[in-house]
Amino acid sequence: MGPLGNRGRRGHTRPRPNGPQKGPLLPARMGPQGPRKRDGVSFAVRPLFVAVIAAMAALLIVISCIAGCEVSRVGGQEGEGGEAAIPDPGQSPAEEPTVPDHATGAVTALRQVKTLRVEAGPKSVELMPDGERIFVNDLYAHKNFIFDAGTYEVLKVIPLPDEPVECDFSPDGRYAWVSLYNSSKVVVVDTAAGSVAGEVPTGSIPKEIAVSPDGKWVYVANWQSNTVTVIDAAARSRVKDLSMYGTPRGMVFSPDGTKAYICVMGGNTLAEVDVAAGHAVARQIPCGENPRHAVLSPDGGTIYVSNNLPGTVTYVDRVAGAPTATVKVGNKARTIAVTPDGAYLFVCNYDDDTVGCVDIAARRQIFTVPASKPIGMAVDARGERLFVSNYAPPQVSVYEIVR
Repeated sequence: MGPLGNRGRRGHTRPRPNGPQKGPLLPARMGPQGPRKRDGVSFAVRPLFVAVIAAMAALLIVISCIAGCEVSRVGGQEGEGGEAAIPDPGQSPAEEPTVPDHATGAVTALRQVKTLRVEAGPKSVELMPDGERIFVNDLYAHKNFIFDAGTYEVLKVIPLPDEPVECDFSPDGRYAWVSLYNSSKVVVVDTAAGSVAGEVPTGSIPKEIAVSPDGKWVYVANWQSNTVTVIDAAARSRVKDLSMYGTPRGMVFSPDGTKAYICVMGGNTLAEVDVAAGHAVARQIPCGENPRHAVLSPDGGTIYVSNNLPGTVTYVDRVAGAPTATVKVGNKARTIAVTPDGAYLFVCNYDDDTVGCVDIAARRQIFTVPASKPIGMAVDARGERLFVSNYAPPQVSVYEIVR
C-alpha cells in the first residue's frame, strides 16, 4: 500500500461580521420594539447564526478527512493529482516482483581480489554444493584443499595417495568423488572428516567425473582406456564400462538425470547416454573438433562445449541434438563456466594465458584478462566471483565479476 502524500494543516479563519470593525464587538442597543436589526437580522440572533455556520463547516471538514482516510485505506495508492486510487473489484491484487537470487546486468570486467595459495599444480577448482566452500584438486601435491568461500581461510588439507585431477560431489556435499591420475581409481573423500572414506576401480587414467542430479550414479571418463566407468554411488561399486570411439573428457547430466552427455575429445561429438536404458549410448551429437569440457545453461536447454584445438565454444541444443552457434575464443580453450543468470560464459584460454568472457546472446568473446596458465574455473552461487586455478604459479585466483 503506497503511502499517502503529506497533508498540510487546513487553516481555520475566524468568522468576521459584515463590514469593517474598528474595535471590540459591543452589545446591540435596545429600542422600543426590541433589539435593532441590520440587513434583516437582529443583532441578538447574529452571534448564534455565526456559531451554527462555523460548527457546520467544522463538521464538513471532519467528514471529508474520514472519507479521505477510508479511500486511502481501500485504494492503497495515489493516482495522478494526489487522489487515492480505488481498485477495480474485478482486478487481481498486484503480485510482489520476484527478486533474483543472483547477480544480473552487463558484465564489463574481471577484477582480481584475492589469491589462494596451494602447493603444486592445481588442476581444477570447484564450488561445493552449499556454495560456501571452495574445493581444489592440487595435482602435484597429492592433496585436496578446502577453503571458506567467504573468508578464504583454509578449512582442510586432505592428503591423497595419488594425483587428484577432477571431482564432483554428492548432492549434500558430504562426499567428493575424486579421480586419481595414475591409480586407475577414484576415491571417496569425506569432506566433513577430511579423509578418504573409500575407493572404486576405474579404467586407465581417470579424469572428468560427473554425479547424477539424484546422486545415484557417478560417471568417470577414462582418458587412456577410451571408456566411461559407471559407478553405483550408494553401493560404491563399478556397474559397467561404456566404450567410446575416442578419448572421453568432459561430462554433464541433463537436469532430470535421464541423459548424460560425454565429450569425445578424440573426435568431434557429444555422446548422449540413455541412463534409464542401462547406460547405453543413444546418439552422437556434432559439437566441434576436440571437445574438452561441457556445461549446461541454467535452464538445461543448451550445452556449451569448449573445443580445445580450434579454440572455440559451441552451443548445442540439448533436446534437438544439434549445434546452434560457434564462438571463437582463445588458443586451447579448456574449462568453461556459465553465470547463474545464463548471460555470460567464462573460458580458460590456456595457451594465451588469458581468461575470456563470452556474451552468450551476442555470441562473441567480449574481453579477456591476463591469467597465468588457467586450467580450471568455477563461478560462485550468486555470479559475483570467478575462481580460476592456475598451474603456475600454483594458486587459485579470485576475481570479482564487475557489472
